[in-house]
Amino acid sequence: MRRAVQISGVVQGVGFRPFVYRLAMEEALSGFIGNDTAGVTIEVEGPAERVKAFLKRLRQEAPLLARIDSIEMRDLKATGEADFRIVSSQVKGNVSTGIPADAATCTDCLRELLDPADRRFRYPFLNCTNCGPRFTITRRIPYDRPQTSMAVFPMCAACQREYDDPANRRFHAQPNACWDCGPRLSLVHADGSAIPSGDAVAETIERLVAGQIVAIKGIGGFHLSVDATNETAVTRLRERKGRFGKPLAIMVRDMNAARAICALTAEEEALLQTPARPIVLSQACSGNCIAPGVAPGVPWLGIFLPYAPLQYLLFANARINALVMTSANLSEEPIAIHNEEARARLGALADAFLMHDREILQRCDDSVMAVVDGAPQLLRRARGFVPHGVALPLDSPPLLAVGGHLKNVFALARGRFAYQSQHLGDLENLTGLAFFRESLDHLMHTFEVVPEAVAHDMHPGYLSTSWAKEWARERGLRVLAVQHHHAHVAGCMAEHDLSGPVIGLALDGTGYGADGHIWGGEVLICTLGAFERFAHLEYVPMPGGEAAIREPWRMALGHLHAAGFALHDAAMRDLLGASDKETRVLVRMIERGVNAPLTSSCGRLFDAVAAVVLGRRDVDYEAQAAIELEGIAVDEPDAPGYAMELVGGDWTRRDPARISTAPLWRALMEDMRAGTGKAYIAARFHGGVAAGFVQAAMMARTATGLKQVALSGGCMHNRRLARLLRVGLEREGFEVYQHRSVSPGDGGLSYGQAVVAAAMLRESD
Repeated sequence: MRRAVQISGVVQGVGFRPFVYRLAMEEALSGFIGNDTAGVTIEVEGPAERVKAFLKRLRQEAPLLARIDSIEMRDLKATGEADFRIVSSQVKGNVSTGIPADAATCTDCLRELLDPADRRFRYPFLNCTNCGPRFTITRRIPYDRPQTSMAVFPMCAACQREYDDPANRRFHAQPNACWDCGPRLSLVHADGSAIPSGDAVAETIERLVAGQIVAIKGIGGFHLSVDATNETAVTRLRERKGRFGKPLAIMVRDMNAARAICALTAEEEALLQTPARPIVLSQACSGNCIAPGVAPGVPWLGIFLPYAPLQYLLFANARINALVMTSANLSEEPIAIHNEEARARLGALADAFLMHDREILQRCDDSVMAVVDGAPQLLRRARGFVPHGVALPLDSPPLLAVGGHLKNVFALARGRFAYQSQHLGDLENLTGLAFFRESLDHLMHTFEVVPEAVAHDMHPGYLSTSWAKEWARERGLRVLAVQHHHAHVAGCMAEHDLSGPVIGLALDGTGYGADGHIWGGEVLICTLGAFERFAHLEYVPMPGGEAAIREPWRMALGHLHAAGFALHDAAMRDLLGASDKETRVLVRMIERGVNAPLTSSCGRLFDAVAAVVLGRRDVDYEAQAAIELEGIAVDEPDAPGYAMELVGGDWTRRDPARISTAPLWRALMEDMRAGTGKAYIAARFHGGVAAGFVQAAMMARTATGLKQVALSGGCMHNRRLARLLRVGLEREGFEVYQHRSVSPGDGGLSYGQAVVAAAMLRESD
């Protein structure tokens, strides 16, 4: 018999063709396999039992980096051919296959890298079909060498033989190269002049050990690196980079070094060693060797393992055990990727530049993950995950979802998949918008998606919103505004193939509400295409508007004022770290409703409590106060929560209930006056928030009969809160769903926007 097989998914650049070739040889089948824009096309011919065995093994034994999304088959007339062939790639029709994500150096390549007898000994760019750069060097599909930045490096005879041999693990490994034909390193000053050295890696190590800052070109961009055990070097890096409080990521030599630095769980160890090699947040061991300035004020460190040959070479010298590896940029700018760009932008930051001549085509930061409530959660989805598609629960027309303002990620959707961009950062300025446009043009070109509609957040002040409207207007496209928290909940629903209605708990910092206020502590009743607000945290004022995000004491004053506390006595002012004048000005703003917008934000509630409990007057980075509040209770057992109160609400009239925090504040302030330990207060606060929203979900179930709850929003990054919510809800008989494939924070917002937009378009047809 002869059968045609069309496979879509991530099946190019992952050794799929040689895998199929070997499989066909083992089953004594004839036919062919080739790449095309849909994935791979296979025809196999032979005895029926052999063909069936071949098809069964396709899924069971697929290469580690491959992902099979669909297999379509049809019977053909036998031709009688005798051999099995690998044929040239075909460019036909719309792209429906995926570019592989960048993958960490495999064990075979690592062995060659460190083997003095191997021809690639210490070659910083070795790779094979099981590892190496993919997305960051690819211009378009099909994934072939002429479509990558390796096109300018003709292979030597030895590399070409490997590339052409189906039995070799470097068969059609597009970045294949060696000392004789591939990219080279250079160590230079900021002006481009060479730093004399017979070995650029050895000289870089000497400079790092001496406390210098070195900009190191990697897979998706430059890192700024210093010795992570050198407090002076870390302080100098922070001063030059303008990043004063936010934790810095640490690359460690190996798993033994990781275990010496952090108290790793089995789940965290597994995450560290995946081909994606993400940064993993883990609780630091006491007495570790890491400089205190790496992660001030929090009990976690962000650690990751080497994932590129050059990084392994830096750690091959026993003098280095841990390196700060932070994105090479000034705060909130895109990561630098080009050599000239890096020298121009980072000349005042770095003492030296370790560069290479392989072009990076796409900026791509390191991904960040944590184990939250026992399961992996993405905090930042980038290298190692992008551009893998995320499945959709319904067919989508070609559309663009532009995401939000902070932690921006856009998504292109078509059919049953959404393709999220890499983490782009905050859209605060034209530099960020240029990175957005650059990445959008690349993914649209790569996947040949021409949007027919554009989805954006409802917030009128977001740069992404204004850009989306203008871009759509120029092209005559339909524009769909998607409410922030509906997008969050719909994204969680879509990950679990739920169409709703469900109860959605959306807890985050800032989201523009349908009533014009700032939402963020929401109980919603959601389908994919629509939502209604069942309950929310009671509105409190944000004195100073956006300033209250940067200065949590303002948020504390707003909450305490709403809870009925007298704010003018000296003890209260001391608690908030505010002067009499500041207090009087803010109280007048609140009472007159001037520059004091109302918010139901859970994130702002966390900020307010952190200001009171920790004395955190202002913050250096987003969510710092909330993270530190979670951190002080990391070793504290669960405690009885401070009570919150459900007030009013009439579901029959669609009048949402309010969750009052006044009782919580009265009990918390009583503990503060009594000198109760701060860790215990923090634990009680987390317990109270979780219990309040569990109570609200129970009220929603009584009104609607719904038993499924989707948890979303940036507050779900909080390990303690996520666990307490899940445990409390399950104890009451709910089915609980949490994010797994995209971030619950704003990094996952565009995926939810795409889901909502697709549902809205389907319902309007």
